[in-house]
Amino acid sequence: MACPDYAKGWQQAVKPYRKPILSKSIWQIVNSVVPFFALWWLAYWCLSNSYSYGLTVFFAGLAGCVSVRLFIINHDCGHGSFFQSKRANDIVGFWTALFSYTPYLRWRHGHALHHASYGQIEDRGVGYFWIMGLEEYKNASKWTRLLYRLYRHPLTIFAIGGLYLFVVEFRSPHQSVNAAQTRGVWAANFILATVFGVLGWYIGYWNLFLIQFPISVVSAVLGVFLFYAQHHYEGSYWAPKETWSYERAGLEGSSYLKLDPVTQWFAGNINFHHIHHLAPKIPNYRLQEAHENIPMFNAVKPLTVWKAMTYWNLRLVDEKNCEWSDFPGPHATVSTPKPQETPPVDLPA
Repeated sequence: MACPDYAKGWQQAVKPYRKPILSKSIWQIVNSVVPFFALWWLAYWCLSNSYSYGLTVFFAGLAGCVSVRLFIINHDCGHGSFFQSKRANDIVGFWTALFSYTPYLRWRHGHALHHASYGQIEDRGVGYFWIMGLEEYKNASKWTRLLYRLYRHPLTIFAIGGLYLFVVEFRSPHQSVNAAQTRGVWAANFILATVFGVLGWYIGYWNLFLIQFPISVVSAVLGVFLFYAQHHYEGSYWAPKETWSYERAGLEGSSYLKLDPVTQWFAGNINFHHIHHLAPKIPNYRLQEAHENIPMFNAVKPLTVWKAMTYWNLRLVDEKNCEWSDFPGPHATVSTPKPQETPPVDLPA
């Protein structure tokens, strides 16, 4: 499908922001890695000195928040946007992915598929959550419907699901598509086992669990919520393949999640997801700059965290009307009417 009128010229508009700035990339690594280890040490110090375990959880929870920021660095490296050098992206991406137990190459592949197809009715859920169509759900067996309902429960999505994905599923190479991805999974497993094995021997495995478990829970819950809020909202763009628009999928199918400066820092600026999906080569630390300077991006209506938390009932896609829907039934609700066209805006020369 042709580019919508309001989005014409976007390639030229984003061009100045696509170039990574080496000093900013290096500084972001430093101001993410150093706080993570400092908070980890503070959590251990509180635990080893028999202070309230609540203090340990507090510092571990903050470390979990920082690990989300580290994941965004890995995410940028996967898009080739963090450094100009592919080798530098792959090296930093591999190591920063380990903070969230993620095999870099395997995740990069699945995420690329997500970017290439999100918003297409036929490929719903590729590289994302499991998404059934409304008619597909109605025609499924009762066991499939039950399984999907359990999968789509908020407790499963945001608590159990995130931990399972990062801690359990990513340990197996069964979804790898080539030998390099398989080697990447085993390399990540070996390094994580070695680090935790040595660390557990030194401080005690129970102490290690008491620190690392809250880090894992916080990072998994926050990471999954961010991923969910970026596409699960009223009016999000859906279309069949033959009429699907890359530009509309980015600007209308990806949210601008309004965050306060502190939360945005932990989120690595990925809340500007409408820009990221349209131009994934923009490094995360330049997304806000692009948002503020390009009227097309600034015109996108923001989504608040509180509003995003009300969209847990958007669990099916209505294939006929191309919109989110709840489960069918007397108490089910259907999402908002189809999105309005974004008004034309003038792009900067």
